[in-house]
Amino acid sequence: MDKQEVHRAVTEALLRRYETAKWAAKQAHEAATNEESIAENKYDTFGLEASYLAHGQSQRVLECEKDWLIFSKTTPVIFAEGSAVGLWSMVSLSDLASSCGEKKCFFISPCAGGLHIEVEGRVVYLVTTSSPVGKVLFGKVMGDEVDLPQNGKQIAYEITTIA
Repeated sequence: MDKQEVHRAVTEALLRRYETAKWAAKQAHEAATNEESIAENKYDTFGLEASYLAHGQSQRVLECEKDWLIFSKTTPVIFAEGSAVGLWSMVSLSDLASSCGEKKCFFISPCAGGLHIEVEGRVVYLVTTSSPVGKVLFGKVMGDEVDLPQNGKQIAYEITTIA
């Protein structure tokens, strides 16, 4: 799998997320400032709730913009053979217990942990270095075995590539 293509797909996904967040913030702002949101009595809290939602959506826009800018302004780093897993690594793992060697692919990212994208028919999961999976993978080298939590169990994987 081409790391440049993965980086491009992540950047596009983050841009879509940012655009969606901007749309949601606009809708929330319109709801909060609509004349129907004016309180009719002291128990009418619709306008107050709408303003809280608008504020939260505005914060979300800033977060999504920051994530998108980090990826859009960064060129993918290509790791040399024998390098340890670090920030901006793309790591492929092979399930040791599976007869077909089920593969998982992770992108070690400074932000947007939990996002997953599909590239060339494979799912790539973004993890941060502070996530449980990121902590396990960080600093490992090709050929190392790692145990990752999955559905309440520890599954053994081998690191097959680091790009």
